[in-house]
Amino acid sequence: MKNQLKSVIIQMLIQVFRPLAKILLRLKVPFNEVSDVLKWTYVDVANEHFGLNGKPPTKSRISVITGLSRTQVDIQMKANLFQTETDQYKWNRAVRVLTGWVEDKDYLDQHGKARIIPLEAEGSHDFKSLVEKYSGGATVRSILDDLAASGSVQTNGDQVELLKPYYLTVNDPDDEQKLNFLGVSTQYLLETIDHNIDPDKSDPRFQRIVIHHELPKSLINIAESYVRDKSQQLANDVDEYLEHLIQYANDDGGETVPYLGLGLYYYQGDRP
Repeated sequence: MKNQLKSVIIQMLIQVFRPLAKILLRLKVPFNEVSDVLKWTYVDVANEHFGLNGKPPTKSRISVITGLSRTQVDIQMKANLFQTETDQYKWNRAVRVLTGWVEDKDYLDQHGKARIIPLEAEGSHDFKSLVEKYSGGATVRSILDDLAASGSVQTNGDQVELLKPYYLTVNDPDDEQKLNFLGVSTQYLLETIDHNIDPDKSDPRFQRIVIHHELPKSLINIAESYVRDKSQQLANDVDEYLEHLIQYANDDGGETVPYLGLGLYYYQGDRP
């Protein structure tokens, strides 16, 4: 590896690892646990993506390209650390319900704002019908509990009121939902970047970043509010359109992709 490329890679790794290390140290996760997961991930990715001529790689090849001994490769291949069923499905359903509430005219008032709706009422557009329409099969109680815990809704008797059209719990260093957000959001961003820098891929995916310097601190709240409102509107529009494509596409039994979407986030430097 050329010295210049090695230096760039080292700086990139520091930029990726620094915020992750901060989170892990706050959660009291020791380095050896992270190292064990990284070893397993190296072997798992090498085994899945770095075969030759369409064939899975041998343990010897995995050992060579990962720098791990054959014994370590064998140990990692016998382990199974990754759980495909995660809480992302849980919070994704909750997000879909919130999006339906602010976009579906059946749940809006004459001013286009989300109505306070009954929890359950025969012949009415109630919270139960909202969940059944948008959650993808979750129970009314589970969605209501999740949204109430996140501060997105509140109940008053048998009425449900929307407080905020997004799903995010209050800051909690041990919040499992937040950690799941971290894993999924970072995975999707890095998958897009990996696709865009892969010389074998000719169709770059959409990826943009907007950055400005030296904004007066007195204007930060205005800037963040503007970014939040515009991003939420875009997120709702994209979500509604993609759901429309899925619901009304011709079911021809063709191949589908496991997931696609758009990621949005606001960022702000805390130090020079």
